[in-house]
Amino acid sequence: MRGKILQYNGSDGRGIIVVDGQQHSFGIGAWKGDIAPAVGKTVEVGLANGQVQALSLVGDDVLLKEKTAELTGKLASGSIVQHYGRNLLIAFGVFLIGSVFLNAISMNFLGVRQGQTLWNIAKMMEAFGGGSIKTLLLLSYLGFAVPFFWKDRRSWLVLLLPLVTMLYAFWQGRKMMGGGGGMGGSIFDVLGAGFYVSAAAAIFIALTGFKRFKSG
Repeated sequence: MRGKILQYNGSDGRGIIVVDGQQHSFGIGAWKGDIAPAVGKTVEVGLANGQVQALSLVGDDVLLKEKTAELTGKLASGSIVQHYGRNLLIAFGVFLIGSVFLNAISMNFLGVRQGQTLWNIAKMMEAFGGGSIKTLLLLSYLGFAVPFFWKDRRSWLVLLLPLVTMLYAFWQGRKMMGGGGGMGGSIFDVLGAGFYVSAAAAIFIALTGFKRFKSG
């Protein structure tokens, strides 16, 4: 079952979680994972006789995939297909796949080709205090539902977010690769299929959203 960490004291290894509206205390001995517990994080909980026996972190990528699956299920209904149009829904699916599952960067390291998805890059940057790309990605994913619930032509402008995200990610990558003491080389040398696929989908989504806004 799922729960959320309400409180954790790193000095004594004690904390409190909430599961189905009920609070339970736990000790660090029940924690299964390399990353320390953190307040607000979603966890998988093992309970026995009301006592916490095991806790493990539910990763942001897992939560994102679950939310995506939930949203995709809702998008399958006829009314939503009619509202967005099949092509726009396909483009959004391509943007999701490109940014979450395909490598946005790819480079040779010791003769081996390695890469990372845009979502993984965003998570790593967040760990070092640069969480802007991850925030923009989340807003892009969740914002796609706004025009369905907010019946106003301005709501279609939210569909510009995926393109804004890709442009910002490109700018950040170029800054790291280029001047100002960056890694050197050209950003185009390391861009992978995931970036180009996501960027193409983002352009289509943005153009469609802007046309819907203009047409009212």
